[in-house]
Amino acid sequence: MLSDSVPFIMKYQILFLILFTFTALLSCSRDKPEVKRLVHITGQITVDRQIDASGDYSGIQLLSTISGGSQQTDTLFYALTDSSGFFAADAVFDMDDIYPVLISRNRNTFGILNLVFADGDTIHIQASLPNVNQTVTISSKENDLLTILNRLERNFTRVANFINAGAIEEDSIEIEIEKWSDLYWELFDEYPDTHVGKISGENSAILLRDWNDAKMLDRSALILERHNYFSPGVRQVLTDYYAQTDGLTGALEFLQDLENRSEIQTHLMEIKMERIELLFDSSRTIEANRYLEEFKQSFSENELAMQWADNISYDIEFLAPGYPFPELTFITIEGDTIRTRELIGKPFLMEITRFDNFLYQQQYDRTVAIHQIYRNFDLQIITVPLASSDVMLQAFFEERSKLWNIIQPNSFDTEELAEILNLNRIPTRFLVNSDGTIIRRYIGNEYDDVVRGLQQIATLTE
Repeated sequence: MLSDSVPFIMKYQILFLILFTFTALLSCSRDKPEVKRLVHITGQITVDRQIDASGDYSGIQLLSTISGGSQQTDTLFYALTDSSGFFAADAVFDMDDIYPVLISRNRNTFGILNLVFADGDTIHIQASLPNVNQTVTISSKENDLLTILNRLERNFTRVANFINAGAIEEDSIEIEIEKWSDLYWELFDEYPDTHVGKISGENSAILLRDWNDAKMLDRSALILERHNYFSPGVRQVLTDYYAQTDGLTGALEFLQDLENRSEIQTHLMEIKMERIELLFDSSRTIEANRYLEEFKQSFSENELAMQWADNISYDIEFLAPGYPFPELTFITIEGDTIRTRELIGKPFLMEITRFDNFLYQQQYDRTVAIHQIYRNFDLQIITVPLASSDVMLQAFFEERSKLWNIIQPNSFDTEELAEILNLNRIPTRFLVNSDGTIIRRYIGNEYDDVVRGLQQIATLTE
């Protein structure tokens, strides 16, 4: 058995980043809202007198935008300082979130501030050019709470590193997890209706996964009662939980409940995407296609939604579980030829990545553990490096062992491979059964689920 505690801590750190960044990445697909939210932003931006002794601080620009699809952008906030450096303006947006604000002058960007925009809040900013991020002070109800949350996260990260290093006794790990979950929950409990309070509550809930699932569900229910939606990372954790405990039906019912509660078009779109992907991963391709057609009709004017639909359509048609894996030919670093059609009779895990990818580097030790366990079931592992060189390969394996087949960098057509396997993100992995059919594709941190797929191999070979 692989240890569950260390992978869980790594998964938590990844999910925390998702909470802060994933909604920003998807914000570019937001439709124009029917009801606008507003936050007032005011302050003063000056210039270091060693840089400009004129005392004229006019023309400093503050700008926050989101992509509206294609090359179109929507401006959420814009302000220009007067000669004293003062500015005041309103940011108008569709949902509370963390948004980047660029500070520039004369087309030179001097800093990017990540600000919580929450309806009805007032933000005060004080900073000086050129070292904006080193001199800035930000004050508002939500952003003050974000400072507290960031401090909590830094402290918890240190504890997580101690756990990963084995510096905390195994029977004490659960106590630490509960303690930090409670600390995050205190922030939500005190400020349950704030955006940052919601984020802290979500951190508290997902931290309990596999340690205290009952408390995780109780806390998630309280968050949902207040806010009617979950961030994507939390939604994924809970969907996986219901899939494991109640099967596909339970997971679909959970997503349907979230869809019924959805008040914002973006949330509705994300949930529909997740339902289609869940059906697709569960080999329910007829249902997946039916929901996909409905999705296309509902979001036909959303360019990014249509791009996602095209990608998932290809996956359903050619890369669905149970479909034959495409025939590919590679040359290993030892000069051997690998043809996937000749691997029939042995299961294999093919991973497409970059050696300088941080997530892949984090996951490497787990791949080593998988190799050690499942080689007894004839599992072959094949690593296909993208945008790599011999120097990068040597550097990566300077302190790591080469235990399986590594494909020679630049010995294949990268664009052709990306097209055949519909590659959008790395690392991407395909687990293929001994009969040459796809068990499942794993993208990014979905690798946490690979052990369940490998158990199918173990069952079939017993």
